[in-house]
Amino acid sequence: MPRSKQPAGKSEQRRWELPFGSRVWVYLRHSPGDNQTIGSQVDAMRQWCEINQWQIVREFVDEGIEGSKEEREQFQQMMTLARQLPRLVDGIVVWSFSRFARDQLDSQFYKADLRKHGFVVMSKIDDIPNNEVAPIIEAVVDWKNQRFLEDLSADIKRGQHYLVEHGYFPSGSVSIGYRFERVELGLKRNGEIRYANKLVKDESLSERVALAWKMKIEQNATFHQVHDATHLYERFKYYGVFFRNMIYSGVLNFAGKRYPSDWINGSRFCEPYITVEEFLKVQHNLHLHDIKHIAPRLLSTSYLLTGISWCGECASRGERSRVVGSVGNYRCLAKSEKGSKHCVLPRRRCHFVDDVVIDFFKQTVLTSEYLQAEYELARSSSVTSREQLTSQIQQLDQLSKDYEGQVKSLITLIAKKGMTPLLEKEYDHLNSLWNDAQSQLAELTKQAAIAYTQAIPKADFLGNLKEMQAIINGGPIESQRALFGRYIEAVYLYTDSVHVHLKFRQDDTNPAKRIVPIRF
Repeated sequence: MPRSKQPAGKSEQRRWELPFGSRVWVYLRHSPGDNQTIGSQVDAMRQWCEINQWQIVREFVDEGIEGSKEEREQFQQMMTLARQLPRLVDGIVVWSFSRFARDQLDSQFYKADLRKHGFVVMSKIDDIPNNEVAPIIEAVVDWKNQRFLEDLSADIKRGQHYLVEHGYFPSGSVSIGYRFERVELGLKRNGEIRYANKLVKDESLSERVALAWKMKIEQNATFHQVHDATHLYERFKYYGVFFRNMIYSGVLNFAGKRYPSDWINGSRFCEPYITVEEFLKVQHNLHLHDIKHIAPRLLSTSYLLTGISWCGECASRGERSRVVGSVGNYRCLAKSEKGSKHCVLPRRRCHFVDDVVIDFFKQTVLTSEYLQAEYELARSSSVTSREQLTSQIQQLDQLSKDYEGQVKSLITLIAKKGMTPLLEKEYDHLNSLWNDAQSQLAELTKQAAIAYTQAIPKADFLGNLKEMQAIINGGPIESQRALFGRYIEAVYLYTDSVHVHLKFRQDDTNPAKRIVPIRF
């Protein structure tokens, strides 16, 4: 049996038969809806291996998985083990190459990879000869397997179009407010009754669905208002799909076309909840909420609240999770990573949250009263800071002089008595303390110089108000984010509100008052 660590030679790569006594893996796959069971494949493959005296080392079985998918757990595990050296077995046998993979390129790629590693890949029912025409025959088999899928897809689409054209729902889940009613549609080839699904109103939900559309048409109600009145869905995001679904006007969108074909003349696919005119009115109102231009933050893939936004729902449970921007929405990062059950915070449109925070920022922060109060606090803090620095400098200066005097006295003693291990150790200790004191003194002196030069005149400070207003009204996203970072400590998003944590407030007597809740 081959156990070489060297790459397989050309002769091994072109082998199409396994000798008696070979060790093999068996790969089996069963597609959803196949009439043949996986058990029949297992029995047939074991008998085939027994007849050829091959030893089955392991069986890899993917049941109920389509051959057009590469994400097959057992298949990928087999491919991973096949790349180990030394080679674990001599060959891999399958029921048919269609079980191995349906896609022509995938099938050829994986078989070539296995043969490069020295494996013999064989099929039980595909008649592949062991001669020079074997690659040609196998390529034809792979093409035939893929062609089977393409023909099957074409037949399914043809059948679905036939159903839709005759007023039957093709496939998939039913829209809320409707249900399926099974009707007989002739006989199958084997004599069994063929059934089709007719779309009819669901009596248990029809009143709530009608109310939702009435609120949207007459009041242009928000999704929150519709949800509070109807509770059709558990999540708000589904209402966007609900109000854009034309089936509620009795017209079905399928494969890029609208059915029935004469819907313009009044024909309907099913009993409608609203008229086509009412549906178009709702679409117009929904379109008014769309962004009419491409925002710079979307072009640069950056978001205004990046770095300062947090999930309030997670924070209320004592957890800390950032809110990140993704595809035009702010979302809880922990919810994205751990699943929807971890957090109840829904996705929020970025432009909507940004506008809420910007409006608050303009009304609260970008005012002369706020900036003047902040300036007074900064000036008071600056004076206090300079006084503290002056006191610390004086103390360090005196301490440095004391260490300097002790070092000089010790040097005088060493000059008289000579250097001893004890004096050397004491000198190193005092000299280190003196150097540290001098370094700290130099650093504090530098900080004091900066503190004195950074004092901003009151007139200049207030003069920046217009510049900041220009930035927040349409400046670059980077400048807006920097301005937010200067005045806002954090932004917490909740299900129904936003909490802005300011670094400073005019009534800053209690830190809790820095939290400013804003309702959506």
